[in-house]
Amino acid sequence: MNTRKAGRRHRLLLYQRLMDRLWGVTLIMGLLLAAVWWWNGYLISAAIHAPYDTLLALAAVFVLIFAALAFLGRSMAYVQARRDHLRVVTPFLQLKISYRRLRTVHPADFHNLFPPSQAKWAEHQFFEPFYGKTALVVELNGFPMSRKALRFFLPKQMFDPQLNGLVLVVKDWMALSTEIDSSHSAWRQAQSPRPGTSQPSPHGLLGTLKKK
Repeated sequence: MNTRKAGRRHRLLLYQRLMDRLWGVTLIMGLLLAAVWWWNGYLISAAIHAPYDTLLALAAVFVLIFAALAFLGRSMAYVQARRDHLRVVTPFLQLKISYRRLRTVHPADFHNLFPPSQAKWAEHQFFEPFYGKTALVVELNGFPMSRKALRFFLPKQMFDPQLNGLVLVVKDWMALSTEIDSSHSAWRQAQSPRPGTSQPSPHGLLGTLKKK
């Protein structure tokens, strides 16, 4: 039985960036809705505006809960190389990508993936901390679920604009690439035929890429 230890949990910096922007905006919005609800009930008869008061209260609670989840989600999203799959986790998603789906894993300059000259003002502001950094591009044969469905859980900036894959920006991309390649190689070895039959190439994903 393969008892290989899982890799480290690498925080997803693009997701953290999105949550950093969302939680502050939604917190202010929730407080404003709560203030409107309070003033509405304080100044005007509750019997007249009861239905609207209820809707305002529910909206304020919902937005404030979302703000709290976004704040907590800043440090809860990560990617991890497991024994037989790559795991991408957020507060609302646990995505398991089988190594069968992996084509290549390679580093790329972030500014080449999302050129600053082609980014709109809002996109440029979002990408600003990552220009000059190296991202890890995980090219896939296909996603475990539809790309449109994944867009509900992951920011669009985590999808490669040219390839069918994910853009992973982490603090230590070299460590993550090594862990993915090592786990993938061990998985391939475990899947290899018994002695006496043809053996697969000993090279992992990065080794295969270097040959190209």
